[in-house]
Amino acid sequence: MSPARPDATPAVKPIEISADLKVLMRRLKLGQLLDTLPERLALARSIRLPHHDFLEMLLADEVTRRDRKSAQLRAKAARLDPQMQLQAWDDTAAVSYDRQLWAELTSLRFLADAYNVLIMGPVGVGKRSWPTP
Repeated sequence: MSPARPDATPAVKPIEISADLKVLMRRLKLGQLLDTLPERLALARSIRLPHHDFLEMLLADEVTRRDRKSAQLRAKAARLDPQMQLQAWDDTAAVSYDRQLWAELTSLRFLADAYNVLIMGPVGVGKRSWPTP
């Protein structure tokens, strides 16, 4: 018999999800949770997570998933190019622009203040190629 390693985490046996639970979750429009439910159940069991904390974790997963999906659908409906993101903006590009105005726009303070932003300029200056937040 070999001694147990103190730094080893115990193997957690995946938990089987019953067909009845799957049906109920799908009827409640929670079918996507079934993808991560076995892992979440195993985690909850291994760390002895209280029931209400487990439920909160599951529902937080679902809210995050729905928010992400909603944002993707809105971006697709608006025909936004997924490659155009603020993180991809090249500050070293040889273009001239008001850096203070750019910093203000990218801070997104206008959203908290409930203001709209309208970007205007002559044809061909790249208004459509601006990255989206």
